[in-house]
Amino acid sequence: MKYKLIVMDMDGTLTNSQKEISPLTKYALIEAQKLGVKLVLASGRPTPGLYKEAKELMMDVYGGYLLSYNGAYVCDYPAQNEVYSCTIPKKYIKPIINNAKALNLNIMIHKGENVITDKEDTYKLQYEASACNMGVEVVEDLRDYIDYEPNKFLISAPEAYLKERFEDFRIPFGDRLSIYTSAPFYIEVVPNGIDKGASLKKITNELQISREEIIAFGDEMNDLTMLQYAGHGVAMGNAVKPIKLIADEITESNDKDGIALSLFKAFPEISKS
Repeated sequence: MKYKLIVMDMDGTLTNSQKEISPLTKYALIEAQKLGVKLVLASGRPTPGLYKEAKELMMDVYGGYLLSYNGAYVCDYPAQNEVYSCTIPKKYIKPIINNAKALNLNIMIHKGENVITDKEDTYKLQYEASACNMGVEVVEDLRDYIDYEPNKFLISAPEAYLKERFEDFRIPFGDRLSIYTSAPFYIEVVPNGIDKGASLKKITNELQISREEIIAFGDEMNDLTMLQYAGHGVAMGNAVKPIKLIADEITESNDKDGIALSLFKAFPEISKS
């Protein structure tokens, strides 16, 4: 058996358009775990936003890893022992918020069990809370509220406007922060040098396995380094073009059991019946 680790992005990859794991994909992943393969859920979501899917995939039984905040935090599951954590230095908090506000972009952070914002009509607020299985808290001013170093900022706006303003938001920070899109309507801001690929390396070091023993699935730009690091990077059929260009394989979309169909080829031991 070639692969020892299956790594998956969540939204647009593991889950379908209804934010559900399809029965066939769930079956394939559970069967792979029965063969001794470990799962890694790799997402921009906060750690609590991965618990539901982790349990659904029986990771509480077989064990695995949660790579959250686009790699700024990694823990094992279900024990939740910290493997790696990195936060945004306090000196960048107000500049991030001020720049977003100047460009009329929406700002969210995750803390505890809530998505925190300072506008009730923050774009995609309810979508984010629902996707992460979290509550919502609206504060008067995030600049006054944030007295700690967060793992990530989430910036949102309608797709066309976000695309137009992305470079205006990113350029002032140069290479001092890692800034990229995770969906057409989201910009993710994490500590410098943080991405899914770098944090995946932390897991492989802990497990003492090689890159060649990893198969990874993704669809958006924040999955690029993860697919490049894995021995076999798989782009979903619904992936953005740059992801498809660097992938070793292009499978079906997240709405057509793309992960399951790829795993049936990678693991002939798994019966399709």
